[in-house]
Amino acid sequence: MMQLSNVLIDSLEFARGERRMAGVVPVRSLQRLADVLADAEGELSWVVRGEFGEDRKPFLVIEVTGEIRLICQRCLAGLPYDLDIESRLLLVPPGRPWPDEDLEDDSADPIEALEQQPLLALVEDEVLLALPIAPRHESCATPGFDDGRAAASPFATLAQLKKRH
Repeated sequence: MMQLSNVLIDSLEFARGERRMAGVVPVRSLQRLADVLADAEGELSWVVRGEFGEDRKPFLVIEVTGEIRLICQRCLAGLPYDLDIESRLLLVPPGRPWPDEDLEDDSADPIEALEQQPLLALVEDEVLLALPIAPRHESCATPGFDDGRAAASPFATLAQLKKRH
């Protein structure tokens, strides 16, 4: 297993050679996730492999597994979230048109093939795309002080003022 930071590949050559790389990445090195994480502890396992599909089209397959702790949007506490991602990316050489039928195919997302593709960015992109829009616990309390009594409605206070006059 290798560390992911600063690893660059020629994505077309990687796919043509049907190469495979695997490793782990510390969650703290995924900087674009910082705003949604409760903490940056742990690490994620990743695999990137090149393959050819129908008509010898080049693909990168990215797999990411592990657990991260998101911020619950209801109570603002940590929320464990399991990742088990497998994405296929169709490599489109620079300057080539992106065929419409490939854009309609849900089995692969097209990306531009780069001679110096940073793997960390690919893995981080796939993690970001897999996250829920508003993560929250099945049930949790809202943040703040709760003494067991329901908060009085401001309208109830107005009604009492009206009765006095």
